[in-house]
Formats: sequence, C-alpha cells, structure tokens
Amino acid sequence: MFDRFLVTAEVSPDGHNWSMAAYATDYLEKTVPSNYSSRGRSYDYEGTNRGTLPPDGDDAAAPAMGYLWDLAERKNITFRNYGEFVEREDAKPGEPRPSGYRGVKPFLAAHTNPAFPGFDTAIPDQRRADIWLADLAADARQGTMPALEIVRLPNDHTEGTRAGRPTPRAHMADNDLALGRIIEGLSRSPFWKNTVVFVLEDDAQNGPDHVDSHRSVLLVISAYSKAGVVHRFANTTDVLVTIEEILGLGQLSQFDYYGRPLRDIWTAQPDLGEYRALTPSVSLSEKNLASAPGALTSERLSFRFEDQADDEIFNRVLWAAIKGPEVPYPGPTRMAALEWKRSR
Repeated sequence: MFDRFLVTAEVSPDGHNWSMAAYATDYLEKTVPSNYSSRGRSYDYEGTNRGTLPPDGDDAAAPAMGYLWDLAERKNITFRNYGEFVEREDAKPGEPRPSGYRGVKPFLAAHTNPAFPGFDTAIPDQRRADIWLADLAADARQGTMPALEIVRLPNDHTEGTRAGRPTPRAHMADNDLALGRIIEGLSRSPFWKNTVVFVLEDDAQNGPDHVDSHRSVLLVISAYSKAGVVHRFANTTDVLVTIEEILGLGQLSQFDYYGRPLRDIWTAQPDLGEYRALTPSVSLSEKNLASAPGALTSERLSFRFEDQADDEIFNRVLWAAIKGPEVPYPGPTRMAALEWKRSR
C-alpha cells in the first residue's frame, strides 16, 4: 500500500487517458473545462465524440501513440478488457438493461467481455466480480489467462444520499467486497504465482484527501509484493511504466518513458497462501432515507455517467453523509511535491 501516491489527473476525462495512455491530449485539456461547466460540450474522452463513435475512427481526444491495449496488440500479447472505454449496446425491447457492452476501439472491441457492465452504479460491483470470476474459472480449466487485463469497478463513485438508493457506505462496501472477491479467486487459481494486480483510481475527485486533493489509493497485490506501507512518491505513470516493464510493452509517451518503475516493492520468496475476502460490516443493501443529509440535493444531481454531478456540491453531500452535518467541510487541499520533499 502506497501512502504517497498522487494521481496525475484532475478529473475523469484526463484520468482515464492518463491511466490508459500516459497522456492527455491538447484537445482534451482545452475542452474539459467547458464540459465540466455544463456549457454544452459533450464527453468526448473515452472513444466517443458528441455521444457517438466517429465513423472514420478519427477520435478527437485519442493520443498519437494510442493506449495500453495498443501496446498489447503491437507486442502480440493476450489481452482482455472489463468495462473500460465501453459503450452500451441498444437494449432489447422490454429490457431495462442493455443487451451488452462493446469496446469503442477496434482492438478493444475484439477483446472486451460484452457481459461486463461499464459505468452504471445501479448495477452492483458484485455482478462485475461474478463475471470476472466466471472467466477466471474458464481460464483455469484451459490453463491460460490473458497476459494483460483491465478491470473497472465503478461503484465507489456512490450516488450521494439519493433516497432509496444504496448509501455511500453501502456502495463502498460493495466496491471493496468485489475487489476482495477478485483477489481471493485469483489467489486460489494456478495463476497466482505469476500475476500482479495494480489497484488505483484514475482521479481523486469527489472526496479530496486531507493532504492533497490528488492523493489517492494505490495497492500492489501479488505473491511477491512486500507487506506494509510504501512511503516513496509515485504517480499514475509510475504504475504504467511498471506494467509495461513487466510485460515488455515499451512506452506510450515521454511521461511513462521517464516514469520510475516500482522495482523496490518485491520479495525474493513468494507468499503463495490464499487470500480470504473480508465480509463488510456495512450491509450492501443499506439504503438512504428521505431524511438523510443532502437527500434532496442528491435528487438534483446526475449519476447517469461518471462525474456529471457538480463536484463541489457532491463533495459536500458525501462529507455530511459520512461525517455529519455538524462537522465543518474542509475544502480542497494542495501540496507541491517540492514542498513535501523540503519538509522531510
């Protein structure tokens, strides 16, 4: 576990691009403010432009060197995608859910599990874990697993305190348990001895950390990972270059090229023991009451897609729901890396 991991991005548009491409394009950086200020700019940052796939494949926000899966294609390594850069296929008549999900890039589409939902907090992360574990069982029977996988578990976004929907605590418990179940299944599989899982957020908005609003979660999980907390500074591209170095993929930009791989976190002797997921103390079915702090405000926020809700308002709702309305809201905090270095 890293306690000085700072995401490179500010919000989801650049977050998913930094996490998948080690880069955010000029187009992205210049248009995200107008998208977030609700002035009519569409969300063009995960393969679609103006809400549709570009017919000629000319995605305005795509970086020149492509994405992590493009490196996999160039190096001819096996790959599978779960929920990243996907769009909903049309729902069948009478069905409330889409018939499936497809990747928005050609290579991605061919290597995406269509049953695995994209961003939709109405679908529990337990469902996503079920789908992944079913694939793991099939891989174990066949004796082979993709060299690179991307798995997206979105329910830690929560739905605020909207009445009748899972509480923020329940959403987080769902998210935590899904991850725990995935690691438990992996640790019991024949692939545990040579697999590593990197767990990180693409951005750290909606719940700023008390040290810096970019500080976030980074877990590195494998039989060879050292136990305990790592204090070295790390960012998103450090994680990417570590993955690229392990798989021999090469780099996507100058940022992962000059990234610092996480080489000092491994042990010589693996711990091949099985991991057992903890059952959350919070019920996954816990629902918000109509009297919950911020319930009426949450009704006016949009949770159909990630980050459509106003950041400042949503943060205050989450703070009041967890800390109570009587605890003063702290606001965002910034700390320069140089400032942290000088304070040591």
